[in-house]
Amino acid sequence: MPPGDRYRQIVELSQDCILELDATGRITSVNRHGLDMLGAFERNDVLRQPWQDFWPETLHVVVREALRRGLDGQSSEYLGSLTTLRGVVRQWSVSIAPLTDVGGRVESLVVVGRDITEIRRVEQALRTLNVSLSSQLQGAESRAIAASEHNEYLEATLTQAQVISERRRHHELQALEQRDIAEAARAMAEHTAMQAQKGEAVGQLVAGIAHDFNNMLQTAVAAISVVTDNPDALTPMQRKLLGRGSDALAHATTVAKRLLGFARQHPVHAEDMDVQEVALEMADLMQQSLPPDIELVVEQRAGAFPVVADRHGVGQAVMNLCINARDACDGAGTITLRCDTGRVEPQSVTPTRALGDYVTLAVSDTGSGMDQVAMSRLFEPYFTTKPEGRGTGLGLAQVYALMRQAGGFIDVDSAVGVGTVMTLWFPRAHLMAEQAPVLVSADGLQA
Repeated sequence: MPPGDRYRQIVELSQDCILELDATGRITSVNRHGLDMLGAFERNDVLRQPWQDFWPETLHVVVREALRRGLDGQSSEYLGSLTTLRGVVRQWSVSIAPLTDVGGRVESLVVVGRDITEIRRVEQALRTLNVSLSSQLQGAESRAIAASEHNEYLEATLTQAQVISERRRHHELQALEQRDIAEAARAMAEHTAMQAQKGEAVGQLVAGIAHDFNNMLQTAVAAISVVTDNPDALTPMQRKLLGRGSDALAHATTVAKRLLGFARQHPVHAEDMDVQEVALEMADLMQQSLPPDIELVVEQRAGAFPVVADRHGVGQAVMNLCINARDACDGAGTITLRCDTGRVEPQSVTPTRALGDYVTLAVSDTGSGMDQVAMSRLFEPYFTTKPEGRGTGLGLAQVYALMRQAGGFIDVDSAVGVGTVMTLWFPRAHLMAEQAPVLVSADGLQA
């Protein structure tokens, strides 16, 4: 095996996050474990992104200085808190070193990041344990002094054997207290390890279920195809119903593939598309699954709404949002789909909201709404407010992943007892000179 291939395998197998940066500080390569540590769904989530942008503003000066020293041929290290792309705060230890060519000139930088969150937690637990033990020792010393004074007072009446027995009992009680504290620290460490393994186990389970589900769907599709191959034997109504069944099975197959994609086993394909066309297609399918007292309204608008995104992913996002709206309405209400255009102005730019023109797709409902606690955890995988058996907590996580891949973002407006509006902001692929709707900025102002 060539040395280069061997080194690349070593990098891929490393449990650390290993990145290569170009001279501008942008990421040009990342190993597989690095993607997991950064909370990325695929390499394109981090490639060509400035390394500085992954850190809070308070650490930007430290990161820039480390990059400068690296370009000057010096190695450096720093510690800090990094928020992953999934919104999880982790403690990192980072080292940056230069990579040089045969002439000794710095070509790029290598970054090695190590997650030290659990180490910090153990250190904090040990500090807490030390404080507790110190407090107990101080108390023990105070009690020993008091006992000594008391023994001196009673020395005339107490024998030496009684004094030894009292001291022995005191040490046994102290040992029991210290053992209880150690048991509590061990239980805390075991609970932390169990939580860390839970996410990986659930992800593997979801991938397996999606694979089996997809195989069953293929069997159903084949069975319907056998019937539809002889259309003369069918009535018009039967042909119509079988056609709808075929469409539903095709979409369910796409759902299974998207679920596999969420578990990093299925690729995502971006293409030119019109968001309103996909919304209309999904509205026809969703209409069949709504109860009679829930009305689905599609506010169709003239003009084009072009974006570059995964078509199946956008369809799945519309379905997930409509299903959540349906469940929030609890049997009666209105669900509205509306496409529009918008713009993020310079004063509204954030790390997740880039400057420019956007196409928006809003799904609103008149359901129960959400409180601030639910909204703060809305896009966490496996988090759901639905009763057991009615939700997996993956729907909105998939929508969030789609918007990250498309370069967009999500706005959520909800109030308890009023309803919810979920707005997807896609970067506009190109502007149409004719029939261009009025632009609305991300803060609600006309542009």
